[in-house]
Amino acid sequence: MPRLKDYSREELEALMESWGERPFHGRQIFAGLFKRGVGSVEEMTDLPLRLREKLCEFEPFDLLKPIASQSAPDGTIKTLFELQDGSAIESVWIPEETHAVQCLSTQVGCPLECTFCATGQMGFKRNLSSGEIVDQVVQFRRMKSSIALRNLVFMGMGEPLLNYDNLVKAIRILSAADGAAISQRRMTVSTAGIVPGMRRLAGEGLKIKLAISLNAPTDELRDQLMPINKKYPLADLMKAALEFQKSSNHRITFEYALMPGVNDTTLMIQALRNFLVRIPSKLNLIPLNPIDIKFQPETNWDSIFDRFYRVFEKERIVLTMRRSRGQEIKAACGQLASGSETQHR
Repeated sequence: MPRLKDYSREELEALMESWGERPFHGRQIFAGLFKRGVGSVEEMTDLPLRLREKLCEFEPFDLLKPIASQSAPDGTIKTLFELQDGSAIESVWIPEETHAVQCLSTQVGCPLECTFCATGQMGFKRNLSSGEIVDQVVQFRRMKSSIALRNLVFMGMGEPLLNYDNLVKAIRILSAADGAAISQRRMTVSTAGIVPGMRRLAGEGLKIKLAISLNAPTDELRDQLMPINKKYPLADLMKAALEFQKSSNHRITFEYALMPGVNDTTLMIQALRNFLVRIPSKLNLIPLNPIDIKFQPETNWDSIFDRFYRVFEKERIVLTMRRSRGQEIKAACGQLASGSETQHR
């Protein structure tokens, strides 16, 4: 069956014309779905009755069904959503003082098999449609209507650039003034280094930011941690990153999950510096979040930050340490996996 939330505004206008209706009804439907977040035909009271009757064939409008939620002491909420085919994904809502950030999934599972990521360990089932990506925002806005959602990060389950067309379509829907109306400048796409996707993204004319999950400064180590590096090694990754940086005029964020004794040695920190000095960038050090694998998280963060800072202090690179949110409910980076789907069932 056709699913209304998978339509862009232009596609909805074309659908109305094909029905002999005026195109502006397509814009009304688009605003109803993505701006007002309506969940049924009955809520579209600005449409004529004849059109509402036709839209009944698209019911239900919602593509996701929340089936379980967990809350962390810091207010972070992780929700397990069931899709219409019975698959499941997780999405995370992160409250700040004046607004909220949402972490969106783009795939059911992930095919990249990064050794430190729970999602990579669960394997890959399928891509999400653009409507399923956007519906994560619609659903959380309903549940948290009193809190302004300001930032989106495509850092949840899956590799966004392996679901390229649906990702870009979702970004355009989410940033449309008569849609969710979230500024592209407040959206970040995180990739493990899908070079062709990075190059395509550089030519889209979007104003989004790009984050690259780096985690190792040498091909030898990155091959071990992230098998995708064998296909797109660091030299190719840097060329694509430079291309995106020049097209967007934004610093590239390089994410670096800290693995004690593996990628935080003196030699590795120096190699990382030599890699990053070629591009305007931000290095985001990420405390490794435990997922019951061989890498154990560091505990003395002040000491490890100082070691990185001593190497990077004279470079034009912004150095930050990410504060983990929702670790207690396995909602932090690298911890999302619909293994909870099995537990639920």
